[in-house]
Amino acid sequence: MKVKLETALCLLSLVLSTKTPADTVYVDQRFGPGGNGTKAAPYDKIQTAINDANSVTIIVYPGTYSESLNVTKTLTLLSYDGPHTTKIEAAAGGDTVTVQPGIDVWIQGFNISTGRYGVLCQTSGSLHLRNNIFCGNSSHGVYVARTTLTTLPRVWIHNCLFVANGGSGIYLLHVDGWHYYDHYTYPSVEVYNSILIANTRYGIESSTTGYDSGPVTLDHNDSINNALGAYSAAFGSGNPISIGAHSISVGPDFVGGSANACNQDFRLLPTSLCKDAGHAGIGFLDPDGTRNDIGAFGGPGAATFYTNPNDGPIIRSVTIDQGMVPRGSTFTIRAKGATR
Repeated sequence: MKVKLETALCLLSLVLSTKTPADTVYVDQRFGPGGNGTKAAPYDKIQTAINDANSVTIIVYPGTYSESLNVTKTLTLLSYDGPHTTKIEAAAGGDTVTVQPGIDVWIQGFNISTGRYGVLCQTSGSLHLRNNIFCGNSSHGVYVARTTLTTLPRVWIHNCLFVANGGSGIYLLHVDGWHYYDHYTYPSVEVYNSILIANTRYGIESSTTGYDSGPVTLDHNDSINNALGAYSAAFGSGNPISIGAHSISVGPDFVGGSANACNQDFRLLPTSLCKDAGHAGIGFLDPDGTRNDIGAFGGPGAATFYTNPNDGPIIRSVTIDQGMVPRGSTFTIRAKGATR
């Protein structure tokens, strides 16, 4: 493709600004053991990348990673291709991902399954969960525990899917600060644009009906067909915690049907009522600039895997064949795409 220099300067700037930093390491199980975490020789285990002293951002290529992860430091764990193709399955009896106290962790774009808890967050620190699917864990999809009165874990859950877990989709553990007067303190949790469906207990569950402090903010979520109800007794009209004025309870209409099995396609059909039903704010828009689609395949975090059955190829990388070009001249841009 030939492009006039005047129209290509902004694209050139974008390409230069996305140079991979030295603290980014890669994981790809297809390469087997012996890698050093570089793009050319990636690690084959996610935990090995976490244990790498230099890792700050970890990019994981498609595959099923059978390991229980212990996250012990501040980092970003990012799937290259999203939850449709990149899975973390816990070792027998363990939690799939345990986030240790006092760190700041981003986990984005994974199918997290078969553990006791999909993600266990405890005591303190910050956890950001984006565009993940939590399916088939034997207990809760995400367990957030505030275990002391002096520390407060902060958790943001945006555009996730909680389906067919043995407990609730999300479970919040309070601290009993003054039980005689029913004063309880909660973790600080924000849940937006997420689907909670077919869990064995609730979509979202609190360990008590009381409430005192620790903000819990919910809105633009779809909770339906959970065995004990969409929300436990602490949530909803007349209760201490609001479910949000824009939350809904409708069948999401997945591409893979209504079986709610962990290996199905959880992307939304074009006719789904969860399309364009999420948060309308600028920071929540889908990659194509439209309003947020509720679920794991919507929102800005889905930029590398934002697809539905009618979409074309995704542009994965762009290169320019020469750096210095006289004004008015042309140069070549090459783009690589991926399709499903």
